Amino acid sequence: MNGTNRRTTFNLFYRNWFTNFISIGLTLFLFFLITALLLVTNIQKQQQEAFKKESEKIFSIYKQQDITKNIDNMSIKQDYIIFIFKNGKLDYTNLNIKKDASGNQLTVSSYKNYFNSLNSDYLKYEKIESPYHIFISTINDLSPHAILAISKEVILYGLLLGMLVSFVLSVIYSRNLRKQFNELNTFIDSYKTISPDQPSKKRTLISEFQVLEENISEMFRKLDEASRNLESQYQKEQKKQADRIDFIRGSNHELKTPIMSLRLILEGMLNDFPEYADKPYHMQVAIKKLDDMTSLVNEIMDASRLEIEFTEGKTDLTETVKNTLEWFEPISLDQNITMDLSKLDREMTINIPDKHLKKVCSNLISNALKYSPSDSTIEIGYRASRNIFYIKNKMNSPVQLDVKEIVRPFHTQNSSENFPSHGLGLFVVDNILAKYDYRYQIVQNPDEFIFMIKLTQNNSF
Repeated sequence: MNGTNRRTTFNLFYRNWFTNFISIGLTLFLFFLITALLLVTNIQKQQQEAFKKESEKIFSIYKQQDITKNIDNMSIKQDYIIFIFKNGKLDYTNLNIKKDASGNQLTVSSYKNYFNSLNSDYLKYEKIESPYHIFISTINDLSPHAILAISKEVILYGLLLGMLVSFVLSVIYSRNLRKQFNELNTFIDSYKTISPDQPSKKRTLISEFQVLEENISEMFRKLDEASRNLESQYQKEQKKQADRIDFIRGSNHELKTPIMSLRLILEGMLNDFPEYADKPYHMQVAIKKLDDMTSLVNEIMDASRLEIEFTEGKTDLTETVKNTLEWFEPISLDQNITMDLSKLDREMTINIPDKHLKKVCSNLISNALKYSPSDSTIEIGYRASRNIFYIKNKMNSPVQLDVKEIVRPFHTQNSSENFPSHGLGLFVVDNILAKYDYRYQIVQNPDEFIFMIKLTQNNSF
């Protein structure tokens, strides 16, 4: 996993963690808020019911005319404030208050105003039962015992609420997730009809699915690229297979003909046929055919080695061309052919070993000399604008060559004593350049022939 993918994964993890944290936090906050509201409401409700029962008990004790003894002994004495009026006059209170703020005798009406103004946090009980008017109040008691009493209800409500919220959120999330997958499936299906290189349709995907879409797009792009490479390799293998068949057939033909010719010459001399009476002459002819066969076998061996021999190396193309030209200097002088190297003006390193690059150069120069007329010029150089190496020569005759056929094995257009050829020269060049991933192009005009090599590997014209 590279740095970009690691950063993307970390960002996704961080965003997911942060989103989940906020979601859980909000859920817990809402849960506790609702729980607290339910808790307080239920506690107050239960306390109101308990307070009412205790107040009824106090009033019952009062009517039994034994209120002082019984109420004073009750455990709730300190928590309750009791005012009982009879016939409008204060008859009993557990506080030492007999008069109002103005110093007048406390009455039902004056105490009622105070009783009604009590804060809602207080529990209040008021009852009128002629001739009595009872006022009882106390502070709201949120005791642990009261909380424990309603915990079972709170847990039940919490579970029901959690299940309801979870169901709603699950439905919303599942619908959104299904929408994301449907869009992603549509995106994947689109690769059946469009090229992976075409821009995809905009989709409202969340970040995780956007990353997944990008990864799928990249995967399809690489698969398409691999498929194209396989197709290219398949085409190359098909060409190699066809060349192998042609090579075997051509080798058989090129060797079979001189062998039969040699056999006829030898049999003619052995049987003293009149046409072979000049034995020294026919011996020279036989030797020349043997030399041609030796040359052919050597060329066949060189060409066959290219199938299995591959070595890495770098060579200066300029220096190799100049060294190769020295081999052909006598021939170029004999035909008065000028070698124009004015555009071969810089060093150029090429990723082909010296041994193989010499074969390329010698075959191309030999081919140029073979088809050039006397008193012409062969131009060898570089074209920096297109980053190519080229050899350009005039044509000896306006013969239209098939540029696809001339690189096939044993293809011969014509031959001469200076350039005996079996048609393997450009075949060897084609194989060497293909093996080292260099592209070439052959351009033929009516009166000139140009062989160009792209000096950048894996780069077509």
